[in-house]
Amino acid sequence: MAKIKKRRKHIFFLPLMLIGMGVGFLLSKLCENAFLACMFIGMGLGFFLDSLFVVEERKIKIKKAYKVSSFALIFLGIIFILVGVIYLINPSLSKLLWDYLIALGFIAFGLLIFVKGVERFK
Repeated sequence: MAKIKKRRKHIFFLPLMLIGMGVGFLLSKLCENAFLACMFIGMGLGFFLDSLFVVEERKIKIKKAYKVSSFALIFLGIIFILVGVIYLINPSLSKLLWDYLIALGFIAFGLLIFVKGVERFK
């Protein structure tokens, strides 16, 4: 009889992005940049929490962040959170740093995809 592999799920990214968008939509009457900023903060928190926690067999467990892909997700989550906070607090500063933050995000996401691919061959 074949051993059944545990199903691991990452459940935080999508719900937190949608919650961030909803909060941003509600706050958009108070602050012009709230929608985009809250969406970035929600996405960043989703990446960050998906790198730290995993659902296995209906239990949420803390995942050991020893894999490079976990560190790449943490880094990507921090970038998204920073973009959202900077955009909410000072939109002109976000426009100044935008190219650099996008570049860092692409680099982190590319590293994540690369490392995930390499880890599958082990």
